[in-house]
Formats: sequence, structure tokens, C-alpha cells
Amino acid sequence: MIINTEGIVLRQRKIANNRRMIVIFTKQYGKLSAGTSINEKSRSKAALALRPFTYAEYDIFKGREAYSVNSASVSKSFYSIGEDIDRFMTASSFIEYLDKVLAEGEPMPKLFDLSLDFLQSVSVCNSDPETLLFAFIVKTLGMLGVAPELGCCVNCGKKPEDFGEGRKMFSVSDGGIICPECAQEEKRGADSLIYRPGFDIIDVFRYFESKPIKTFEKVDLKPEVRKEVRELLADYTDRYLGVDALRSLKGLEVQ
Repeated sequence: MIINTEGIVLRQRKIANNRRMIVIFTKQYGKLSAGTSINEKSRSKAALALRPFTYAEYDIFKGREAYSVNSASVSKSFYSIGEDIDRFMTASSFIEYLDKVLAEGEPMPKLFDLSLDFLQSVSVCNSDPETLLFAFIVKTLGMLGVAPELGCCVNCGKKPEDFGEGRKMFSVSDGGIICPECAQEEKRGADSLIYRPGFDIIDVFRYFESKPIKTFEKVDLKPEVRKEVRELLADYTDRYLGVDALRSLKGLEVQ
């Protein structure tokens, strides 16, 4: 059986008999692992479709237990990503994140479309591309069923307007914002991981959630805000998705 699908290559490796195993995030079939005899080093259109940061259409033979890419054609190559080290590092972390959060054979068309939007925006952005990655990740948390609670204290249900003076705090271990009283109680636990960011985390996260990815092509966060967002998201995705892609980005200190 031959299936035709659009997709993005997440990774590849050499296997026996001059073949390669590639992992593709497809719109119709989710993440697939497929072998291919296409020579990745040739200058053919099919070879270009096996490279990172390329959106392509694939003809894939579906066997009883395995897939094999018969042919491929490039729909769009985001080659400019590789021409800038910041774009390349950010896009590589994006690919790593996708590869780890996607389940084999589980279609996620909305996430696929969002991924294409990200690649388009990161290839042309005029600001620090890391902000695009933050927005992408925050948007995916809801799709993956692990969105943080931002409407009330995750422990007692108190509304943010009733928290009193001071910055809003965020508990990674509990999965959302937390009031001062619950934070004091939480700090006594050995597993507590509470952030007291120097920005309004509710406003920032909701801005990431509500605006299209294209919005962030020209958005620059202050360095101190960017660092705090990076650390918080790194801990959050590590805890709830088992993903540490953000830790490879510049400036993040791993404890």
C-alpha cells in the first residue's frame, strides 16, 4: 500500500545496505519511522527532501511492519535557517522537542500546521528567534494535555486578584500559578519547584497562547525575562513531557 503525505524530517541515521532510516512528522499519519534507499548526498529533489528544515511531500510504502520512502519532492526548503547560528540552534531545539513529544503514528494536524508556521517565522525573523520557540512551546502545552493552570491558584482555587501585593508565583511541581499562602506550604516539601518571576507570568503566557506565531518574528524579550522564561519552560517541559530541549540553548545554566 502506497500512502502520500506531507511532512517534516525530524532526524535520520544510516542503516545497512546503504539505506537510511528517517523519522518524519507527517500531517495525516503523525510521526513515522521509514527506511529509504534515496541517496541523501545527491542533488536530486528527493534527496533534498530528506534534509532538516524542509517541508516535503512523500510517497511511502506501508508494509505489514515497516514503512519505506519510495519518492519525495520538496514543497518548501527553509534553507536560511542554516545560515544563522541563532536560528539554527533554536530550530534544532524545536526539532528535538517535536521528536520527543510526538507519539508514533498519532496524527496531530493542528500541531503540524503550527510547526510549519514556526519554521516559516524562524527563517525570516528579525529578533531573537528563541522567543518564537517559547511561543511555540506554550501553544503546544494545551495540545499535549499539559497546559498550566493560569486562572486561579492551582492548590486552593483563589483568584489572582485576591493574591494581595507582590508578584504572582508559579509552581512547576503543582502545574500552575500559586498564591502566597500555598507557596509557603509548598516550600516545605522536598519536591517543591516554585518560581517568582520578575514579570506577570499570566499576561506573558496568555500572550504566547493567543497571538499567532508570526507575531513573534519581531518581538524581543528583555534578557532577564528571556532567561526566566527559558528556565521555567525547561523545568516544566522536563517534568510533564520528559523533554529538556531548551537546556541546550545559550545562556541556560543547568544546575
